[in-house]
Amino acid sequence: MKKLTLTTLTAMSLALPAVAEDTIKIGLGVPMTGDLAIYSEYLGARCMADMINAEGGAGGKKIEVLVQDSAGDTQAAISLAQKFLDEGVVMLGTTPFSDTMIPVAQIAQPYGVSIFQPQSTQVEMHAGIVDNFFTGVSPDPFTATAAANYALSQGVKNVVLLTSDEGGSWSARTPLWFGDVIEEGGGKVLAKMNFSFGTSDWSPQIADMKALGEGIDAVYISSIMPDIGVLVRQLRSAGIDAWVVGSDGFDDPSLDAVAADDPSILDKVFFATLAPSHDESAVVKFMADCKELGHDVPGLFPATGADTVKAVAWAVETSGSSDPAVIAETIRNADSIPVMTVDSISFKDTKTYAQRTIPVIGFKDGKRVLISNEIPENTPRDWN
Repeated sequence: MKKLTLTTLTAMSLALPAVAEDTIKIGLGVPMTGDLAIYSEYLGARCMADMINAEGGAGGKKIEVLVQDSAGDTQAAISLAQKFLDEGVVMLGTTPFSDTMIPVAQIAQPYGVSIFQPQSTQVEMHAGIVDNFFTGVSPDPFTATAAANYALSQGVKNVVLLTSDEGGSWSARTPLWFGDVIEEGGGKVLAKMNFSFGTSDWSPQIADMKALGEGIDAVYISSIMPDIGVLVRQLRSAGIDAWVVGSDGFDDPSLDAVAADDPSILDKVFFATLAPSHDESAVVKFMADCKELGHDVPGLFPATGADTVKAVAWAVETSGSSDPAVIAETIRNADSIPVMTVDSISFKDTKTYAQRTIPVIGFKDGKRVLISNEIPENTPRDWN
């Protein structure tokens, strides 16, 4: 074995941090398999990293996105977060549910590292439990309100709310906030009914709806595909022609596919979501640009990862630092941060979430249309 001198060892030790600092690492321990995989952001993150690196990187530093599959398992996500922290990441992403985000944020805090979730809307993350957290979108009460405001404008009065505890406040309380706004607007919540993720037979809930004895104008649910598509088909087959209204879980291209044989089936479906995702939107353009680069980014949720990477790159360039705590403070105190899904976001007033417009998406002839895109002023403030 070749003997190393003290001078050589010193030179090597001094060189190692310089090599590490030439790369800005972002760690995403996210669902790449399982039911939640379609809502993960890693594909858009990889594409945006390639775009930024092709332009010279972030302040001359290469962006590297480390990705491993958590399969939606909390313990796996925690283990991956620790692995990424040991590898020197400056920002983390994980499964976008509070029972995973909170413990991941807690183990990241001693490292000065924050979580940036580009798609998390759960209010639990804004209760002060952790302060090293960002989400690039507005919480669920805003999306519920935007959907309710449009429903009221369409003459909706009587609504049924479908709720589930399986997705935290996103599936349990978002329907209730929708109902609150409907009632404040002069409408009525006829019933609250429970459901489970993975439901393929909605006949018990449909039977209960028919037993109400009153006309239903809208059914609200905050859930995922393919459950939503099945619900729409079964409601129509049962003769219930009410609006089917929802949250960002509807924003999956497989919902559009429900209209392949009969475009009219989605005529009375709309949802409030994270960012505009119709044909003329920045999201659709980004997906097309990624395809030209060899990246398949199939929908809004995968595309949102671009916001994480773009925000981190901007913070590195602005601060001139690769220290994760400095990066987080730069993001938190900025008046305007450029991202992909919208022109810019800011956390300066809200600290943990981006206050931004809430797009409502509907369908015409089976194609998405942007119905409205505003910050609702009548959002419920009771988030506890």
